[in-house]
Amino acid sequence: MKKYSILLLVAAFNGLIETQSIDSIEIPDLSDQDLELARKELNELVSSQGLTELEEPEIDESTIKKENDQTFDSNLVANKKYGYDFFTSMPTTITAVGDLPLPNDYKISLKDQFTVILSGSKESIFDLEVKLDGTILFPELGAISVVNETLGAVKDKLENLINQSYVGVKIDLSIKDLAAKKVTIVGAVKTPGTYLVNPFSTISSTLGYSGGISEIGTLRNITLKRINGETFSFDLYKLLINGDRSDDITVEAGDVIVVGPAEQFVNLSGEVKRPAIYETLVNESLNDLIRYGLGFTDIANRTNLSLQILDIKSTSIKELKTDNLASTLNDVLSVEVNAYVNKNRTNVKVSGSVKEPGLYYLSEAATLKELIEKLEFIDTYPWLAVIEKFDEKQLIRSTTLFSLKDSTTYESIKLVPNSVIHFANIFDRDFINDDLSPESLQLIEDYTLTMSHKGTNYSLPVYGDFSVADLVMFLGIDMSDVEVEATYISPLEDVIVKKDFREMQFTSSKYQNIYFRSPINDIIKVKISGAVDFPGTYSLKSDSTLSDLYELVGGFKSQAFLDGIILKRESVRERQVQAIESSRKEFNDYLLSTSLENEENVDISALQLLFDSIDENNLGRVSGNFGPQTEAALKTVLFENDEIIVPKNPNVISVLGEVFSPSTFEFIDGASINDAINLSGGYNGSSDKSRVYVIKANGLIQKKDRNIFTGRIVLEPGDTIVVPRKVIRNNSVSRVIVPITSILSDLAFSAAAIESLSNN
Repeated sequence: MKKYSILLLVAAFNGLIETQSIDSIEIPDLSDQDLELARKELNELVSSQGLTELEEPEIDESTIKKENDQTFDSNLVANKKYGYDFFTSMPTTITAVGDLPLPNDYKISLKDQFTVILSGSKESIFDLEVKLDGTILFPELGAISVVNETLGAVKDKLENLINQSYVGVKIDLSIKDLAAKKVTIVGAVKTPGTYLVNPFSTISSTLGYSGGISEIGTLRNITLKRINGETFSFDLYKLLINGDRSDDITVEAGDVIVVGPAEQFVNLSGEVKRPAIYETLVNESLNDLIRYGLGFTDIANRTNLSLQILDIKSTSIKELKTDNLASTLNDVLSVEVNAYVNKNRTNVKVSGSVKEPGLYYLSEAATLKELIEKLEFIDTYPWLAVIEKFDEKQLIRSTTLFSLKDSTTYESIKLVPNSVIHFANIFDRDFINDDLSPESLQLIEDYTLTMSHKGTNYSLPVYGDFSVADLVMFLGIDMSDVEVEATYISPLEDVIVKKDFREMQFTSSKYQNIYFRSPINDIIKVKISGAVDFPGTYSLKSDSTLSDLYELVGGFKSQAFLDGIILKRESVRERQVQAIESSRKEFNDYLLSTSLENEENVDISALQLLFDSIDENNLGRVSGNFGPQTEAALKTVLFENDEIIVPKNPNVISVLGEVFSPSTFEFIDGASINDAINLSGGYNGSSDKSRVYVIKANGLIQKKDRNIFTGRIVLEPGDTIVVPRKVIRNNSVSRVIVPITSILSDLAFSAAAIESLSNN
């Protein structure tokens, strides 16, 4: 497709469009011959208006789309707005299909070309074109007006005129070439403007020229306006759902298609055959919505539908259950069709790499072990799986990890209703493509073992007891030129083990690492900056520690802040970015299905700002006291592309979050957390005083304890005090918003603390 931007194109096209300003025209599949013809006619028209000739239009080659560029995925998933992908692969050629029969009610347009054959007493063949004044110039008969008349009417008119002028002459009229029609599309479409469209285009196919309808636009009440004042309405659902094209009329030159905003969307989920977000009209019923979703599934409980309804007066969301399919959908936000559940059985959902994923109904006493024994696994990643539980009464969601390699991690887990069990595939072991909560992804990240082998880092989620040899065999890595002695580090347990990897057996812990030394390619590069004598990038052996690096940099400057040395690791940063993106996806999905902007207890703009406030360049910190001669510096093995920052002594503390004036000020010896918060203007109305914590200069976190017997936190230079935002738990949003806010806040404040130290 080529897009030609024509800055000056006719303000009036023979009186058809007299007041519209045309910014651009979409002209797909235009040949050089067609382009030359269009240019010639435009220049003639401009000259007739007393203007100068049009300049050669510039072609933006970046917008050229090759044939077969577009792909169309018709698979519809829940929480996706229905119908908007209808326009994705719609052809937008302006060339008419030549072998289609032309109906007698086809209306003649400007630039259409006729072939007239006279036979009998007079034999002639004429090729006639409809000129810009709407006439054809017939030899010996003169100008004949034909524009906007039907093909049948034009045939009759010409026959009458021929019979009046000649005796014994028969006429045969055919269309030689059909001209594209000029139609204007405005409103909630992706690219409003005026377009040349195929002469057989209908309302639905014409909308494809504008890129389709945007997701705020209506599919149910599209308006077409004719230049004679006629107005037509079109409901795309009649075509998409019922196959009814009766209102999808053919467009005419000069038509204007108007797409207004949609009035209401309802999220249909649960036991229907096509869950999605549907646009509904005033007074449509639950029965209509279920019909749009292609009806109930076999296990749907038709007497148990859960509704979320917006209460306009109280600006709150109410929940109710109903079995009345005739009730209207006015102010309804979502409808969930529940499944039949045996009161003596537990329903759990199994997803991921199993032969038969889906719902399983088990006895109330069923355990996870009993379920696992019933499942058949296909290419399943065995070292870590996830079970998510949700308590609807307490509004608490919990995550439990287990390992198929270690039965002790799951044999005593009792299944509860609404549990979802996720099994990863061996090719997708980080669960990226699974619909997991942000807190579950964070827990998986914490239990992801990093294995360093010949300059490559492998991430392996591992829980329970495991054998390093099994992991090596699973990865299929080449051990021919690698020393059999490996190094295992578990920083939280302060464990470092060096031995033959074939004999290594461990119980998983957070942030664990395994390193292999290779005589070949055994060099890594790390960067150190800040208050050291010789900052720069250093090449080291792959088992080098921080202490080894410190020996090479020549020493620390006098103003170096050794308690706040920052170690940033790429693998940690990548996992944190993944947590952010997962939170963003869950947040966006929930926004599509719930009108959170109407929820008085949720500040959506604040949450969106929280996403934007996180500087990914300041993520990836490994917390700890990495000063010279510390145990951490002696034991911490460096990774490829590690970055170490030695800040200058800050002699300041910072207060971030929900205070009236977040600020950084000079450290005051003996000052308390409350003293610092008061210097920042005190708590504001959105603060959560019970969750105040301190990010120490070494990255570790200390929570403020209200218990007077446990002592108070002693503030030190470089500390950052964080006052979190209060999130009110309620039925409609807490399941999603609370964990997202917690994860994002922690990452945002941690990144801000790193930036504050790094800038010293």
